[in-house]
Amino acid sequence: MALVLLTAIVPSLIYLVWIRNSESKNRERWGNVLSVYLFGMIISIIAAVLLETVAIEIIHSPGSIFSEGLWSFEPYDPTLEIVLLAVVIAPFVEEWTKSWGVIAIWRRIREPEDGLIYGAAAGLGFAAMENVFYNSSALLSGFDVFLATALTRAVVSTLLHASASAVLGYGIARKYLLGVKGIKVSWLPYYLVAVGLHALFNGFAVAGEVWDHEAVSYIGLVAALVLSVGMFLWTRRSVRSMDRRW
Repeated sequence: MALVLLTAIVPSLIYLVWIRNSESKNRERWGNVLSVYLFGMIISIIAAVLLETVAIEIIHSPGSIFSEGLWSFEPYDPTLEIVLLAVVIAPFVEEWTKSWGVIAIWRRIREPEDGLIYGAAAGLGFAAMENVFYNSSALLSGFDVFLATALTRAVVSTLLHASASAVLGYGIARKYLLGVKGIKVSWLPYYLVAVGLHALFNGFAVAGEVWDHEAVSYIGLVAALVLSVGMFLWTRRSVRSMDRRW
């Protein structure tokens, strides 16, 4: 169990230090950053699991268009359900619940880049707990499976959660900072961008199950890696750039 916790949580904390220390001026207090991280790890993920469970129950409930329409044709194709859950339900639900951590600490937001940092913190906390679940399950299948899963999730999934939530966190920061000046803006576009990034990533992740070919799985993994690492580096550059201007 200690190995599972180390591989699930330590990478997210390393990324948290990296993104928080990207600011050279007016760095966020560790107490605030860690509180958002823990919010994402506990509150956001519990809420996401509950909401996703409700969504799954609804799509399978008797009388729903999904239970009587989408899944009922022959031969039954489970990949449609996988795509719906991974590309639609999970991104909308998880990006929403991760944003709660940023909203809860909005009074601590002083600069636009603070939203990026707090958003990333919420995403990293969420990813850490999600990694605990996935790594624990993988360990039951053998150490090789566990190692591959832990390494992949430590880099690919963890960075994606951080980056998508950082985008939404920035939108929330803009809303509150401009709202103080009497300028009304919405964070909805940023939420949709975060959902789109998450959905695209999950689409790459399940591509191998939709198209049953080994090459597709590798291509999907590489694409997901490029997306997650690229977005995280963009987030860090954005924090540093904004920090120099404000």
